[in-house]
Amino acid sequence: MKEIAILLSITFLIACGGKESGSGNLDILLAKKDSLISVYGEVGSQLSELQAQIDKLDSNWVKRITLVKATSLVIGHFEHYFEVYGNVETKRNISINAEIPGKVNKILVEVGQSVSKGQSILVQDTEIIRNSIDEVKTAFGLANTIYNRQKKLWDEKIGSELQYLEAKNRKESLEQKIETLNSQLAKSVIKAPFDGVIDEIFVKEGELANQIMPVVRMVNLDVVYLVADVSEDYISKIAKGTKVQVNFPAMEKSFEAVINRVGSYINANNRTFKIYVDIDNQEGVLKPNLLGVMKILDFSSDSAITVSASVIQQDAAGNEFLYVLNKDEEILSALKVVVQTGMTYNGLTHVKSGLKGDEEIISKGGRGIKNGQAVKI
Repeated sequence: MKEIAILLSITFLIACGGKESGSGNLDILLAKKDSLISVYGEVGSQLSELQAQIDKLDSNWVKRITLVKATSLVIGHFEHYFEVYGNVETKRNISINAEIPGKVNKILVEVGQSVSKGQSILVQDTEIIRNSIDEVKTAFGLANTIYNRQKKLWDEKIGSELQYLEAKNRKESLEQKIETLNSQLAKSVIKAPFDGVIDEIFVKEGELANQIMPVVRMVNLDVVYLVADVSEDYISKIAKGTKVQVNFPAMEKSFEAVINRVGSYINANNRTFKIYVDIDNQEGVLKPNLLGVMKILDFSSDSAITVSASVIQQDAAGNEFLYVLNKDEEILSALKVVVQTGMTYNGLTHVKSGLKGDEEIISKGGRGIKNGQAVKI
């Protein structure tokens, strides 16, 4: 009691000094505030000790016992994940354009039809190209005859070299033109570049197809990937092979995977980089642009002390604490323990320091008690 009286006297003197000096000096005021906090803490601690002693001597202490629930600590495996959202994409999702302009004569497939690589999809009108080929072949016949005669004369040292070269050049030029026209004729039949499914047809028979507008969209969904933007804050925690839990809310489908590729570029606009997760999609249930949620592992420990996040409290000084059962005394009581916490996941908080691991935590009823208060399980 004598110590408390001294502390209260100091508090009174500090308060009186504050009135005399006014509020003009910030440093003095801050110093006085720190002194008062220190005094308040010491008085509170001594009051708690006095209350504990009173409870021991008070015959009515049983009436003031608080009922609580206690849980033994378990040291075990703890993992923490953070969530990012991504979209399903596929490498084989293309729009096919006509390589030459021409009327669509016949469409050989339907939307939703599976096609094989090299299978014909669409046929364009080739009348103009075929007429050009016939015209060039006629000219080539004459050019080839002239060339053969000029060559024979040149071999016999008759005629001029210029006439021979001109005949040769015209023949070879027409040969090249026929080859080009045949190539264009082949391109009039649009074929599937890979195994897949016809997703959409943009033209109808009789319409004009050209190099600008696509005629068919084709996809292959056997192997897709999920791509997401991740904050640069996690760049040191993510690498190829990092474990990921993938969930598709629209389908109630989830599974485990790993990160297959990590982007090497940080977007200056949103400070993120990309990650890619390959997904086997043989059944074709995952569609491009489907939203997926990825839970990415960023912390793991095999010997972690974890407690329910609900038992962690914070005092006026900002310290995190919880109550454990104090069995050292005759009366079972609550002991306040200041702890340093880490990450929280699925309602569990990792306690980095403050606990040994063999304590019993007051898991229910700890919000309305004080340090040293008698409790009953």
